[in-house]
Amino acid sequence: MATGARAPGPASTPASGGDLARLLDTETRLEQALQRARDEATRLVTAAREAARARDAALGAELEAAAQRLEAEIASERDRTAREIADAARRDTERFDGVTVERIEEVARRVVERVIGGAT
Repeated sequence: MATGARAPGPASTPASGGDLARLLDTETRLEQALQRARDEATRLVTAAREAARARDAALGAELEAAAQRLEAEIASERDRTAREIADAARRDTERFDGVTVERIEEVARRVVERVIGGAT
């Protein structure tokens, strides 16, 4: 074997105090890195939850606004339809009110004549 080389396997020389210190230092640095990663993951999860809550609130507000717009449109359409029906009823009433008694008697006479005349 070359000078200063260790033999492989169990016959190797035990780790020196310096090797152990480096190992402990490495373990400490790895634990710190792991803790930083955990802290970052916690921060990211918290931020994601907050963002999801904000999106949920925004979508809820949009839905509420859309529902209010729809209710307003329905109310407007209902009012417009009611006005159209009332206007048509008023026009029909005015038209019927304009029919004279004489005209009603004349139409009644014709109906009776047709009924009686058609029966014979």
